[in-house]
Amino acid sequence: MAQCWRKIGVYGGDHSCPQLRSEIHCRNCGVFREAARGLLLREADPLPPLATALSGGKTHDSHSVLAFRLGREWLGLRCDRIAEIAEARLPRRIAHRGNGRLEGLVPVRGELHLCVALIEVLQLGERHELSGERARLVLLEPVNAAPIAFRASEVAGLRSIHAHEIEEVPATLPSALARCLSGVVGGEHGRMALLDDSAVLAALEEALYL
Repeated sequence: MAQCWRKIGVYGGDHSCPQLRSEIHCRNCGVFREAARGLLLREADPLPPLATALSGGKTHDSHSVLAFRLGREWLGLRCDRIAEIAEARLPRRIAHRGNGRLEGLVPVRGELHLCVALIEVLQLGERHELSGERARLVLLEPVNAAPIAFRASEVAGLRSIHAHEIEEVPATLPSALARCLSGVVGGEHGRMALLDDSAVLAALEEALYL
């Protein structure tokens, strides 16, 4: 299908493409990559940024989040700063940095990135819970800083969130998690906590020096 990413994909589409179940994002799909190569050869204008494309055709009170699990908790993170979803690999430990929440270095498309145990930063469990065939690596891209990765127990894909669905953060949540939340919503997996991307990035960057 011509420009399927704009119709059934994540770039302004309705997310109905069956390939998204395994590929998670159009950027990981061979059809999209081949089309991108063709655009470069024709010297055409580049595709719009992810955040702009996701907002196209949607109402102002809705946005898309990546639904993923850390331990037993389902979380949602806006796609603005998500650079890549990749297969989870055991991080390579960094000498003299084995006691903190920095897990080590992970390779993504031939480049090494720092990987932080977000599950421990948010007090949701321990890093040994991040193994298994459903585990995935999420690469975030801060503004004017190097990308940072974290491992997720599972990634379910993208979900559209409407403003009227968002509820206040319960007082019963761990304090480290509550500081990084903008609200909670119901979903197919039960309650999903919505992360504030700026707060999460700040917590990950702080963990690099602990």
